[in-house]
Amino acid sequence: MAASSLIIGSQVLSLATGLSFLSGFLINVFIVAVNISEWKKRRPVSKIDKVITSLVVSKTVFQVSCVLMLILYDYLYRLSSLFLVLVILTSMYSSIWLSTLLSVLFCLKISTLQNAFFLRLKILVLNRVFHLIMASLMVAISYALIFSLMIHVEIFNNSTQKWYNNAYMGLHISALIFPTTGPLFINFMSSVLLIIYLCNHVSRMSSERNRKSHLDTYYKTIKFTIFSFLFSAVYIILQQTYNHSSAVIGLLGYNFFSQISSTLHSIYLIYVTAKLRIQVSHMVHFLRRCGDLKAQIETVF
Repeated sequence: MAASSLIIGSQVLSLATGLSFLSGFLINVFIVAVNISEWKKRRPVSKIDKVITSLVVSKTVFQVSCVLMLILYDYLYRLSSLFLVLVILTSMYSSIWLSTLLSVLFCLKISTLQNAFFLRLKILVLNRVFHLIMASLMVAISYALIFSLMIHVEIFNNSTQKWYNNAYMGLHISALIFPTTGPLFINFMSSVLLIIYLCNHVSRMSSERNRKSHLDTYYKTIKFTIFSFLFSAVYIILQQTYNHSSAVIGLLGYNFFSQISSTLHSIYLIYVTAKLRIQVSHMVHFLRRCGDLKAQIETVF
């Protein structure tokens, strides 16, 4: 009885993981397709759209790599696939840094502080978005390559175990600061500053008896900022506690939570981005028209 319950639970979790992956993959492809179509039509693509597109691409690569690792785990473990580990770590670290960059951009674009340091930082960041995207990718590749090589050395060169332990300890400490804790701290500071600014602005507008419709955008931005930070925190915690999490909830459970958190964040990106919302409404309207046309044809025949 217990064995059958475990089998059923594993099957349900496998189905949930597959559905979360499929929905997240389709949503991410949709976001990328919308932004690419805007670019092909030579319409202006905002700096935030560029970061969102880069973030979604890295999340898609991470999702596909995790699913491949889950399906082909035994085969890849025997081969000690350095390439797939490198891809997974690169997409993971780049997602963390790009989500941090997105948070900073939102803070700089929305806030209208007149502090000299803030204005200089705003000009510096907004004029170098492409360079910051490339820098995020290079940092991610560098750390991913180092850790992939360390894993490779651990598997194939046990004679250097003492050297490996010392090097791994140093890399692990630096990894807590640069690719994970550092971005999380920056994300936290930019999110807190933006929320404080928006709350003060909302309180001033409320005292001036503005209509509620004028405040909805600010409330939506506050909710998005909180949700994005929570997503980043959960994402980083999952990656930093991979060994413990996979031991407690299993590799399948770990992949489920990784997939569902990424999918929910992509859904919320669509919700807060007007261009993406409009495209979704057009798609839903088109599908309804197709359904009505099919019903009319069935009625005729």
